[in-house]
Amino acid sequence: MNLCCKLGLGTVQWGMQYGIANRFGRPEASEVAQILLSASRAGISLLDTAHVYGDAESVIGQNADKSHEWQIVTKTLPIQSKVFGDVEATAIYEAFDKSLRRLRRPSVYGLMVHSAENLLLPGADRLWGVLQEIKSKGLASKIGVSVYTPDELSRILDAYSVDLVQLPLNLYDQRFLRTGLLDRLKLSGIEVHARSAFLQGLLLMPMEQLPEKFNEIRDHHMHFQRQCDASGISPLEASLRFCLNQSTIDRVIVGCETLSQFTENLEAARNTEACLSAPELFALEDDFAIDPRRWSS
Repeated sequence: MNLCCKLGLGTVQWGMQYGIANRFGRPEASEVAQILLSASRAGISLLDTAHVYGDAESVIGQNADKSHEWQIVTKTLPIQSKVFGDVEATAIYEAFDKSLRRLRRPSVYGLMVHSAENLLLPGADRLWGVLQEIKSKGLASKIGVSVYTPDELSRILDAYSVDLVQLPLNLYDQRFLRTGLLDRLKLSGIEVHARSAFLQGLLLMPMEQLPEKFNEIRDHHMHFQRQCDASGISPLEASLRFCLNQSTIDRVIVGCETLSQFTENLEAARNTEACLSAPELFALEDDFAIDPRRWSS
């Protein structure tokens, strides 16, 4: 089965230096244009970005051909306050208006709350009201949230009727699978986008390049790479097909800095044989290893 149309393009690398395994930095505009052209020809239609991804929204606005029906998902300005009120609501409106101007679009496919904690603040009903108003005006077809943990998602699902959820999923981080939350989302008709298929490139790192901070999982990582070798597939193929094969996932967001990386991802998506047996055995319980937010500490 060809699942390449299930891919979405992550764009954070287009606007800023990002990722533990980023070797090329930000691509030139000409490289982005080539990636977008190749993606459109392959039937890929979704672009994932955010207000705080540096220049990414502007890069999309300048290079995404409007003749192709791109579905663009962006995210709200993260709020640092401990309470959500009038000032915060104004900041969300103004940032989203700026996002539309950068994207050179009158509307977007999806608008997600960038920091799930914002929907759990005192006064967060006001934030949800802002998103509902944006949707009612036709400025966003779907509204939702980007989450990091199953606990965040459970609390938000109990409080709000979201249309769209983005969450981390990869061979090392299978928390949302194990808790049954992906099944709950599917039954509720909520669209699900998976990010971090390569765990910021950690899953693709050769053993000799693995930073010392990951010494606790060195044996696990070696086992994963040996299993890939034994199965005749690359870590990239194994990682990407694991996410694509999940029936509860609607889109798998994958970033790239170069056209060659995009082409490699596309070929992996098309390789139906690139699957590891018993992928559940590669799930980790190590919170440090599976949460990139902790890596800089």
